[in-house]
Amino acid sequence: MARIRSIKPEFPQSESMGRVSRDARLLFVMLWPICDDHGRTRAASRMLASLLFPYDNDAPGLIDGWLDELEREACITRYEANGSTFLVVTNWLIHQRIDKPSRPQFPDPPVIVARIREDSSLERKGKEGKGEEGSAEGSVAKATSPAAHQILSAYHLILPGCQHISVLNDKRKKRIAAVIKLARRVCDEQGWPYDAGSFWQAYFGECAKDAWMRGEVPNPKNPNWKQNLDVLIAEDRFAGVMDKAIANRMVQG
Repeated sequence: MARIRSIKPEFPQSESMGRVSRDARLLFVMLWPICDDHGRTRAASRMLASLLFPYDNDAPGLIDGWLDELEREACITRYEANGSTFLVVTNWLIHQRIDKPSRPQFPDPPVIVARIREDSSLERKGKEGKGEEGSAEGSVAKATSPAAHQILSAYHLILPGCQHISVLNDKRKKRIAAVIKLARRVCDEQGWPYDAGSFWQAYFGECAKDAWMRGEVPNPKNPNWKQNLDVLIAEDRFAGVMDKAIANRMVQG
C-alpha cells in the first residue's frame, strides 16, 4: 500500500544525489511511497519498473543500473530473504518523519556493513596483507554483538570523516551497552519502536548536521585528534543530540 511521503528542501543539494544520474534520483524519490514505515520494499527490478515507470518502455532495461547507482552511494541496500529480493532506504528516518510506524511489512535486512573508502589505510592494509583486519567488515565487526554492530555500521557509514573504529576494548563495549540501554529508554518514553538499524542511522544523521561532530573542525591543541565514536555516544552527548532531535520534531508539528 503506497503512502504519502515528503521531500526536504535541501534534497536537491545532497552531494550523494549529485553523484547519480537524474533517472536514479527520480527512482530514489519514487521508492519512498512504496516503502513501509521502516524504509523497506521489494526490489525485483521488473516489478519496480512496471509499478513506478508504467509509461516508459526502456525502464525495465535501465532500472538495474539506477539501483546500482543508488547502492554505490549507500542510498539503498539490497538484500535477499526467503528467496525474494528487498531493499532498505539508508537513513530512512532522516528522509521521512514517521510518527506512528506500523509493523514492518518486509523481512529485516542484514546488518549493514560499513563501507571503507578506497583511500583508507585499512583497505590498503588489506591489499598488502591477508589479515582479516583488511576486509570491509574487519575483525571488530566479526567480534561484536549484533546490537553493537548496528552502531558501528551506522557510525562508519554516515560519518566517514570521523575516526575509524578498529578496536573494541572493554571500556568501549561498556559505553556501547550503556548508550543502547539509554536509546531504548528514550524510544519507550517517546512511544517509538526501537529499530536498531533505523535508530542509529537517524542518530548519527543528527550528529552529521554539526560540522564539529562530522569531524570537520580541527583541534588546535592536538592536530592529530579526530572526532570519534567515544565522544559521540557519551551519555551527555547522546542526551544533547536527542534533546535537539525531539525538539525539532515538536516544532515541525
